[in-house]
Amino acid sequence: MKRNYWDYAYLLSIAGIVFCLDQGSKLMVRSYIQPGDSWMPVAGLSPYIRFVHSGNTGMAFGLLRSTNGLFIALSEIACIAILLLYPCLCRRSNVLLMGFGLGLLLGGAAGNLVDRIIVGYVTDIILVNLLPVVNLADISIIFGAVLIAISLFRADNQPEIMILSS
Repeated sequence: MKRNYWDYAYLLSIAGIVFCLDQGSKLMVRSYIQPGDSWMPVAGLSPYIRFVHSGNTGMAFGLLRSTNGLFIALSEIACIAILLLYPCLCRRSNVLLMGFGLGLLLGGAAGNLVDRIIVGYVTDIILVNLLPVVNLADISIIFGAVLIAISLFRADNQPEIMILSS
């Protein structure tokens, strides 16, 4: 039981940091940049990256617009599933890697969920040349999914140790 407590503390710490950074950055953008406007803190980088204030009621890349309710439900299910399946997933693979990936995923999903419920859309804030506008939650979800995949792949490729008894 004590181990689960520390595993969950690790998961929720990562998720909490992601959530706070995501919500803080979105709040700053909503407070200082008008919808549709952009800000370039470093003039030389403006062709490559800038901060924008953009709303998204769909999913990544602007797909399925005006389906906010669907994504509220999916985000809630994802958060609950992560919390319930966490001990099982960590037994199967590296706790640090899996926990970090799931923490990123949980924090990102919770950050976008809060936006959808309170603001009515997800606030996207970072525009990188040739990519869609994203936010820190989106980036955390992507990196979290990659870390989870790596953790599961590594767990499947671990050699099994057979103990022979005489």
